[in-house]
Amino acid sequence: MTKSWKFWAMNNTDLTNATPEMALILAAGLGSRLRPQTKTPKPLTRVLGLTLAERVVCTLLDVGVRRFLVTLGHEAETVRAHFSDIARRRGVTIDVIEAEGWERGNGASAFAAKGRTGEAPFFLVMIDHLFDPKIARALADDPPAPGEMRLAVDRDKDAIFDLDDVTRVKIDDGRIQAIEKNLGDWDAGDTGVMLCTSGLFEGLERAAARNEHGLSDGLRELAGEGRARTVDVTGMSWLDVDT
Repeated sequence: MTKSWKFWAMNNTDLTNATPEMALILAAGLGSRLRPQTKTPKPLTRVLGLTLAERVVCTLLDVGVRRFLVTLGHEAETVRAHFSDIARRRGVTIDVIEAEGWERGNGASAFAAKGRTGEAPFFLVMIDHLFDPKIARALADDPPAPGEMRLAVDRDKDAIFDLDDVTRVKIDDGRIQAIEKNLGDWDAGDTGVMLCTSGLFEGLERAAARNEHGLSDGLRELAGEGRARTVDVTGMSWLDVDT
């Protein structure tokens, strides 16, 4: 059974009126690539004084997000308590979902939020990706049509920190044609920041029926129907924190 908790505190943050107002944060993973350096759960790993969890929340607060959904898996109770503290101190609403089957992949983690996001577009981000708020604003300036999604991509391959690990995207006229880590012919890197609609869950569900549980698997389903487009954020800063 999927467990859920809600954290709430009086909102004393001066937020903008920009939309979308909801973000889904995927925070269920094991964080195995950080294990040689630390046994701390990845969301609690500190970067320049803030945990990854608090840093991603603050980044999204900066662009006007008012409500957060967080899917959990590894060390869920520890991470849940940390998000509870963030909610209290930052004065924001955070709903936390313990994702059943999160071990199968980040698509399963995202699918745990089905039925919780509503029909309005929502940001989807990874707990271990740092990014300039300008990336989220660029997505908000080009929102998806109903049933579609937008992925922020970086075309500057030389500036991508870890080419061996980045998810690669093949693009044709702004539409995703292919997305996976081992593409030989590709145009841009996946920043891990996207703006989705509830149509995302349709793609994830179809992929899962074939025992494919990655987020990219679900995006490929939408791409096959022309429902997955890109937003070029080349020159804006982002980083996948693995080591």
